[in-house]
Amino acid sequence: SSRPFFWLGNDTLKVPVALFALNRRRLCERLRQNKDVQKNSIVLLQGGEETQRYCTDTGIVFRQESYFHWTFGVTEAGCFGAVDVDTGRSMLFVPQLPESYAVWMGKIHPPEFFKNKYAVDEAHYVTEISNVLALKKPAVLLTLRGVNTDSGNVSKEASFEGISQFNVNNKILHPEIAECRVIKTDMELEVLRYTNKISSEAHKEVMKAVKVGMKEYEMESLFQHYCYTRGGMRHTSYTCICGSGENSSVLHYGHAGAPNDRTIEDGDLCLFDMGGEYYCYGSDITCTFPANGKFTADQRAVYEAVLKASRAVMKAVKPGVAWPDMHRLADRVHLEELTRIGILKGNVDDMVKVHLGAIFMPHGLGHLLGIDVHDVGGYPE
Repeated sequence: SSRPFFWLGNDTLKVPVALFALNRRRLCERLRQNKDVQKNSIVLLQGGEETQRYCTDTGIVFRQESYFHWTFGVTEAGCFGAVDVDTGRSMLFVPQLPESYAVWMGKIHPPEFFKNKYAVDEAHYVTEISNVLALKKPAVLLTLRGVNTDSGNVSKEASFEGISQFNVNNKILHPEIAECRVIKTDMELEVLRYTNKISSEAHKEVMKAVKVGMKEYEMESLFQHYCYTRGGMRHTSYTCICGSGENSSVLHYGHAGAPNDRTIEDGDLCLFDMGGEYYCYGSDITCTFPANGKFTADQRAVYEAVLKASRAVMKAVKPGVAWPDMHRLADRVHLEELTRIGILKGNVDDMVKVHLGAIFMPHGLGHLLGIDVHDVGGYPE
């Protein structure tokens, strides 16, 4: 069909850019129901910008800002996007590149190219943003400003030369667009199924390859190689965690200070927490298994305690169930099992009262997943 899509060839997934048109439509419908949104409002978002390594000219591979990706699906840096809330009309603003770009970076495309590539209603240069928006005579520009409660960081609010001539509201948009991102469309779920399928296969390849004497980073490398060659995944959703032995109990092991560099030993458990990312949609999968292929009695007992908790949650979870209740259920099963195998002694109800489960599961039961691995909408309050 002539409908545009994102695709990296071979067996990778074709993602129709209609996915983002639907996201924009849902956002506009939601905003129109908000009594604080006046007629003739325009949503304005600023995309991510290319960065370099510190003071050098070494580029860091660009990955789009998540809210901008959700709304437009644009892979290029330095763009702005706008959506007319009343009509749903979409506008993309792309950078006007210097002639030298053609020599160093490749073909320079006109705005019309991006209009077709992303199936938006209008495309212009970023330099024209002030004039184009002024002609629309918007009552207000709705810009994105809000705190990500996982990181404490604030989203970058759109700004351009001449924005001061417009009425700007940066309070309304954030809670509404975040709420839209929480509920995935069927098209989004299709992409998430794909990223998790490829990542699952990659984990299985790693399991087959692990041998005592190997370095943890060899497994990280194999995972990334599979995700990229088979899945077209240039990025992972987060830094790969390849914990063997006691490293397996460090939640976010694998960072630069502890870079998956231990040698895997006989008798180790491996806890590998890794997920690939395709077209900015993530995955997050953790597997625990014995490096030599055989659990010790103690390893099996603890593994089966966690498995039992997982199964209990999967059985109980359904629409309408409260997330904290599921966390408490997992905690209780852990404590019951740890008592049964003799690691803990005492009354499980008393253990629950003093939150003893937090010693063994200091993180939450889970998190939402989407364009970010810790996706928006976790509601920590």
